Amino acid sequence: MHTNGICSIMIKTNLVLIEKDVLEAMQRIETADLKKLTIDEIEAYLTPLFTGYRATAPRFNKGLHIYRGRKCAKPISLKEVIYPLPSSIRRLGRANDIGESLFYAANGRSVPFFELDCKPGDLIALTKWKTNKKAIVNHIGYSPEIASQLGSGRSLGDLYDFIISTRSYSSLNSKVHDYLALKFSKKISGNSQHSYKLTVAIARKLFKNNMFDGLLYPTMAMSGNGDNIVFKCDYVDKHLEFLSIEYIKIKYKSGMIYDFEILDSSTIVDKKGNFVWSGRPLQNILKEKGQKLTMVSENGEWVAYDTDGNRVYLE
Repeated sequence: MHTNGICSIMIKTNLVLIEKDVLEAMQRIETADLKKLTIDEIEAYLTPLFTGYRATAPRFNKGLHIYRGRKCAKPISLKEVIYPLPSSIRRLGRANDIGESLFYAANGRSVPFFELDCKPGDLIALTKWKTNKKAIVNHIGYSPEIASQLGSGRSLGDLYDFIISTRSYSSLNSKVHDYLALKFSKKISGNSQHSYKLTVAIARKLFKNNMFDGLLYPTMAMSGNGDNIVFKCDYVDKHLEFLSIEYIKIKYKSGMIYDFEILDSSTIVDKKGNFVWSGRPLQNILKEKGQKLTMVSENGEWVAYDTDGNRVYLE
């Protein structure tokens, strides 16, 4: 993951996890009938797991690049590709309740294709964004068991320093961390929507505090080989800048490989919030005669840097 000046902060507490209470809570969760319980009731079940739980959270400096995809007709305005209105959210998501808006995105350009389960013929609006302020996020889903379950090519249990730190506070803290990862990362089918009640309850415990701007977790649709990040809408409104949109048609998929055609692109939004489409794919525009660019592969795309090390954006 391109961390862009990532550092970590320790979430301190004077409380201590109590093993008896933790084990009883886990047993209660395992035997709970999620169909009958409310999310608030499930949150109460989780309380012993968070009473004394410690985490080291990543803090991303401004300039973090993220990607968001949406299956749709060619969008006219920016509001069509940002987070949805609460009134349009009629189903539970992995982190959101019904009627609750969140901004789901990813750290790599290719991740949204898998998250959307794109098929040949699908039309996708793929947007790219950049943060203009530091973001403090919590994390979930990074454990050895999840790596094995997903067949990930990454060692999720010790992938980042903040994961190693969180799992090393104590054996009980590590046990809680890994248990939450297992519950949050469960594969949920369309007829098991009630199972999202538990993931939403866990998400609430992890990042609904004012301290956090979002939640980071490995993408299950891509076998844990990329990261998803979900931001609160308030952070998006204040600190997320639009960079570009590509309108894409999926041509072919085989395993972990997609082939697609870029139908149009834009990096400009007019005063009404509408896209000014270019009629072509994004491309590097040399500002000066003889300008040299260095191309670097980052998170599934080629990125250009000038001779001073400044990133050059596609237009």
